[in-house]
Amino acid sequence: MGTLPRVVVTGIGAETALGHGVSALWEGALLGLSAIRPVTRFDTRRFHARQAALIDRERGPDGAELETLFARDAAVEALASCPDFGGGRAGIAVGTTLAGNGALTEWLAERTGGAGALSRGDPGALSRDLARRHGARGPVSTVSVACASGAAAVGIAAEWIREGRATWVLAGGADAISPFVFSGFDALRALSMSVARPFDVARDGLTLGEGAGFLLLEEEDQAGRRGASILARVAGYGSGSDAHHMTRPDPEGRGLRRAVETALLQAGRAASDVDFVSAHGTGTTFNDAMEEAALAHVLGARARTVPVNGIKGAIGHTLGAAGALEAILSALVLARQRVPPTAGHAKSRPDSPLWVVSGAPLSPERPIAVALSTSSAFGGTNAALILERA
Repeated sequence: MGTLPRVVVTGIGAETALGHGVSALWEGALLGLSAIRPVTRFDTRRFHARQAALIDRERGPDGAELETLFARDAAVEALASCPDFGGGRAGIAVGTTLAGNGALTEWLAERTGGAGALSRGDPGALSRDLARRHGARGPVSTVSVACASGAAAVGIAAEWIREGRATWVLAGGADAISPFVFSGFDALRALSMSVARPFDVARDGLTLGEGAGFLLLEEEDQAGRRGASILARVAGYGSGSDAHHMTRPDPEGRGLRRAVETALLQAGRAASDVDFVSAHGTGTTFNDAMEEAALAHVLGARARTVPVNGIKGAIGHTLGAAGALEAILSALVLARQRVPPTAGHAKSRPDSPLWVVSGAPLSPERPIAVALSTSSAFGGTNAALILERA
């Protein structure tokens, strides 16, 4: 059996409340900006929370849902340096939590729009739309494992390439916020009454966001042949279930621990190799505590010396897009050797085992060669990605 192909990232695209494109995401993150604002898209007077990180965008002229528009824009940016993408060896993997929910809830409430509205309410419409637009005739899948969906889509896409099922894959995630989504999280009392504060001593809940993030993954040999610029390598992917509770994570983080350990094993790396963590960091009491416990278990004493960023204080919790956007952030940290501060984080608990970067960007003394990106979701699903410096 020959050596498995190495998977590299040759393109990235993002659409977030910080602005259009990867540059807006990166520059806003470096400045510690937060895009969380009062919600104006719909009436929030009946809810406890009133804030979110929403993108000022209207539904498309073709009736396309917001998440579809976000996905299209991020995909175009990710493929900007690859005009030849497509064909029978090209795949699409899209992670989403509630794509199409806006169209579906409108139809249920008003019974308008007919079959067209119902088709837009199908989460699989995202991947089909991108496949048609970019001529991808290889494997095409929609991944929906709640808030770990984006990371899982990237991990599954990398496995397709290693298994020889595809040569290149556009992988990522997209979601938009509708009143139904907002009301669900509000009913759970999961939303912050102000803004998300990942790993902060005063954290009181998550803040919803929306957007899309996509990465172009391909075989390293092909990237070399076409002279592509390589941002990072996707070296490992792992998943693990808590099997604990529908909404509350396992306090010891056993599912996330398994996901991280599996990703490290696939990458041929030890925990001591990890130089940076792009954390899930929702800003909720239970999730942040679980993630602290899991990372402390895996990284040991080094947890206090590995810089951590939580992007949700800047762009909110983007649901199915979150893991993909955090993988993009990891690739940028590896390529540019700077760690953005965690927006919303001012002070860690005295007994916190993590080093959460806050206040200003960090230029580490030790080169960042290996990044860990973590994702956790309702239902106890966890995913982890290991990215390496190119």
